[in-house]
Amino acid sequence: DMYPIAQENFNAWNEALREKDYEKVAGLYSSTDLSFLPTVSPKFIRDPESTKEYFTEFLKKLPHGTITSDNVQQYGPDAYLHTGMYTFLTGPADNRAPVEARFSYMWRKIDGAWKIVHHHSSALPKAPGAAVEEAESEDMYPIAQANFKSWNDALQTQDYEKVADLYAKKDLSFLPTVSPKFIRDSQSTKEYFMEFLKKLPDGTITSDNVQRFGPDAYLHTGMYTFLTGPADNRAPVE
Repeated sequence: DMYPIAQENFNAWNEALREKDYEKVAGLYSSTDLSFLPTVSPKFIRDPESTKEYFTEFLKKLPHGTITSDNVQQYGPDAYLHTGMYTFLTGPADNRAPVEARFSYMWRKIDGAWKIVHHHSSALPKAPGAAVEEAESEDMYPIAQANFKSWNDALQTQDYEKVADLYAKKDLSFLPTVSPKFIRDSQSTKEYFMEFLKKLPDGTITSDNVQRFGPDAYLHTGMYTFLTGPADNRAPVE
């Protein structure tokens, strides 16, 4: 059971934030195979120096996080994906402000120590209407590209059943772009895409990375731009 380990590692990360030690926080991230999409930066961070630079600024906000909902999926004995929702308090003691966000961490044991190899955090959108040993990642890259194309092609059909069928029916962790929900089941996936497909979305990857976890799993992270809206008034969303 990886859940206690996930809790312990999150607490270590959160405690490092509280200590305002950017070197200590950055030391929890992999120095070689990193995919980091921070909450308050547009950058796709891949190296230790950029990680330090990010936390040098972020720690000035005096952040402290509390997990409100989460899930842990194990990938072999030395890797797991921790996803969910957390709330951060930021700002000085007399004026703390809460920020709700979604998160995903992939932790991997490297040389006997747990390190973050992937971290994505994004602010929670407003509800509608409201103001194993890793093989070379290149081996999986064509598969990742083909699977993304299948997903994007399914969007073009505007068939929410077809899109939802690409998602696992069990053990799902889905944090959508334009919904505040943490989706874990097939019916909720269908309901999300019933609405999302009305925007006529079409995605193009602009920067990405693929990390392999055993023969049957990989993590595909990066940046994409979506065009949405009718043909005569398409709008880009990064």
